[in-house]
Amino acid sequence: MIFSFAQLEIFLLILARILGLFSAAPIFSSKSLNGMAKTALAIWITSVLWFAVPVQPDKLPSTLIALAIALISEVALGFLLGFLTNTIFIAIQAAGEIMDLQMGLSVASSFDPLFGATISIIGRLAFYIALLVFLLANGHHMLLSVIHQSFKIIPPGSLINVLSPLLTMQLLSLIKDFWIIAIQLAGPIVLLIFLSDFAFGIVSRVAPQVNVFQLGFQVKPSLGLIGLVFTMSIFARHIENLIGTMAEGMLKMLMVLR
Repeated sequence: MIFSFAQLEIFLLILARILGLFSAAPIFSSKSLNGMAKTALAIWITSVLWFAVPVQPDKLPSTLIALAIALISEVALGFLLGFLTNTIFIAIQAAGEIMDLQMGLSVASSFDPLFGATISIIGRLAFYIALLVFLLANGHHMLLSVIHQSFKIIPPGSLINVLSPLLTMQLLSLIKDFWIIAIQLAGPIVLLIFLSDFAFGIVSRVAPQVNVFQLGFQVKPSLGLIGLVFTMSIFARHIENLIGTMAEGMLKMLMVLR
């Protein structure tokens, strides 16, 4: 079977967008996955989409320089989609960091080679819970569906303006929404710890001989974990809502870049 140069261009443009997505999207960008396996998966997805995406011949680059610019544009678009998805997990992890700070477990942080950074216990737990809910809710399928829809909205070879003010406002608005929901996720635990601090304050006034500071170190972590167990269903429901918000936000961003 003989492929034309135009067909090869389309394949490279699709592959560039998929690789851009894989460089930032959760699960696909994980350092625990073998690089060759991720490359093979990207090539397989590209092969599936090769003859399924709509192509506009006038959008295809006609020179090597134009092809290089188009490839960079495709990688940037895929990276934006992956970054937007990963922002959800960063926000959820930040909610866990807030819980850790209130529970007094922030001193138990350790270096995680998977993230390449120091992460606290509850922050890591919140991330893995979010990842589990993401997989159970078929978030990875939805992510692949969005990347497929992106080729219908922005055909291969179309140049995007990543410096567009509308794109900046859209990203800031979505990130703001994600962080608000992350604060809401940490809210019940923060409130519970605040009530315990209030109770310890009353105890310190009634019985000054009680070492409230040392007692708080023993009670707060257990109290926070108990509260996290009882609010786990709410936590998972909010994460599922975040995944739906993510899909809508990605499609809105694609329409802005169109």
